[in-house]
Parts: sequence; structure tokens; C-alpha cells
Amino acid sequence: MKLATQRGLRDSADRLGGARLPLPVLLDEVTALFARSLPYDCGSVHTVDPLTVTMSSCRLLDEPPDGEQIAVYEYQRQDVNRLSELASGPRGCGLLSAATGQRPERSPRYRELLAPAGIADELRAVFTVDGACWGAFAWYRTAPFAEDEVELVHELGPVLARAFRAAAAATLGTVADDRRRPPGVLLVDGGRRIRWATAPARSWLSELGFDGEPAGAALPHELRSVAERARVDGVAAEVRTLGRSGRWVAAHASPTDEAGQVAVVLEHPTADSIAPLLAAAYGLTERERALAGLVLRGFSTDRIAARLVISPHTVQDHLKSIFGKVGVRSRRELVGRLSLGSGTA
Repeated sequence: MKLATQRGLRDSADRLGGARLPLPVLLDEVTALFARSLPYDCGSVHTVDPLTVTMSSCRLLDEPPDGEQIAVYEYQRQDVNRLSELASGPRGCGLLSAATGQRPERSPRYRELLAPAGIADELRAVFTVDGACWGAFAWYRTAPFAEDEVELVHELGPVLARAFRAAAAATLGTVADDRRRPPGVLLVDGGRRIRWATAPARSWLSELGFDGEPAGAALPHELRSVAERARVDGVAAEVRTLGRSGRWVAAHASPTDEAGQVAVVLEHPTADSIAPLLAAAYGLTERERALAGLVLRGFSTDRIAARLVISPHTVQDHLKSIFGKVGVRSRRELVGRLSLGSGTA
């Protein structure tokens, strides 16, 4: 990659990191940024729910061969460079060719999807900062990737993660506990198609950009990962994603008694379900999130100290750090910001 291109990509990523763009706009901008700078045959950029490390939305470039099946290979198949593994690993970036020891045929994803489409290699990365994954990236080529391209994408991961985190914080800051639209229910069959949908579910599907007839249709991208995770793990899974109206949607998936079948409930996220995501968006550490959660439950300093086995003085030090990150001055303001979603980051 030319030095000027590398410098331009870094500068553009830095600008996005400070732009505080709305989340859908940021997703488009990041996709366009990579499309301008990295030669590609096809690709995708995803937002990720950092609490569950589940893909929550995406932008596709020229229909990647794994587009509809990406959740199956991510959660059901044993494969290399799965996004969840990259997010928890020492490096948030990897080439399929390197991960398979230059024998890509070892990868089911390569054998069954990429090779038939003429793809020679795949570059994947996650956007992780402070231990939380906010986005992901997958780029495909019929020619190999250069090592400096891989290193540059790895370098940009935390920068772009901060941009996604800031966008999420600003958007989550407007969330209210709105129950005016009733929950909707989808039943997804073993073939990963919508078997039936309640009337409210149709409205929620429209919020996710699906306006056709649900019966027999494939799930929107925003729901494929959470449904597949429930199918594979055999337990309930959830994800929060932003609808096209700017409202957040909570999706809860659970396996049914029938093999391979999954029920998906779509509803407004409650303030309690948004609070942990908002805490992560403000960059709170794991200990700070636990402490903030106890504050939201009305625990006193002494009770928090006893619960977390720390001193009251340490509790106060953590609170000062939390106040600074969230931009508040008191417990009351903190509770208002995290539980009601009032204000912005």
C-alpha cells in the first residue's frame, strides 16, 4: 500500500473518531473509507452489540458470498477468525490464509462459500476498545492481501471502535422507556426462514428495513446472528440494534421444543436493558459498570463496598472516575443519565 494511501486512511479514521456521527451515518462512512482505500472484490462492515458480541447490523459491498450465511459460519461452524474469537484475542485482525497455515481449504467457510465464488483470501478485523467490541470488518479479494494492509487495518481498529462507541453513546442518550408499540413475535424454522409473524412483528420488521411478506422470507441481517446464536447454544440470546427511524430495537431469541426452530421477540428496549450498553458506551471499566449498576439499584456507599469487597474510599474514587466519563456531578445525575437515557455523551 502506498504511503500516501496509508496516511490518508489514518487521517480519515481519526476524523471519524472525533466527528460524533449518527450510528447509521458512521457505518456508511466507515464502509466508504475502506472501499476507497483498500482494493476489494466484495466486503462488509458490521456494528456489534458489545454486551453479547453479536453482530447487530451491517453494510454490504457487492454481495459477499457469505452474506446470508455469515451467522451460520460464525456461530455454528468451527472455523478460523470468527469475529467473537478475534474480539477476545490478542490481535483484532487476521487473514484466513495465515490462520490456516496457507491451506485455506481447511476452512469450511472457504471451501463452501469463498472458493466457489473465486475468492482467494479474506481479511477480518474487529473494532475493540477498553475490552468492548463495537464493530467488525470483512474484506474479500481474488488476490492476496499485503502485510502492510493487514497491519494498517489492525492499527485502525481501536480508532474506529472509539468512533462507534461515541456514536452509540450519543444515540443511546436519547432512549426512553417507550412501550407504546407492543412486542412482536417471529417463529423461525429449521431452514432459517420466517415461518409466521404476529401483526406487531410486521411493524418491527419494517423498523429493521424489511417491508415484504414475512412468511418464507429470510431474516433481516440484524436478526440472523441472534437467532443463530440461540439455535446453536440452546439458550436465550439477545441483541440491541438501531432501527431505521432512529429507535433502538431489542431482539430476544430462544430455541423452541421443535428441533432447529427459534422464536424471536422484538420490542422496545427497557431502560434497564439499555443501562449496561450505555455504561459500556461511556467507556466504563468492568468494575465501574458493576459499581454503577449498584448505584442504579439504590445501594449506599457502604453497601457497595461490602458487595464489591472494597473500601468506601475506593468506592468514592471509582465514582469520581465514573462521573468524569459520563459527564455528571452526582449520583442523581448518574442515575438519570444511565437509567432514563437523558442527555448525550
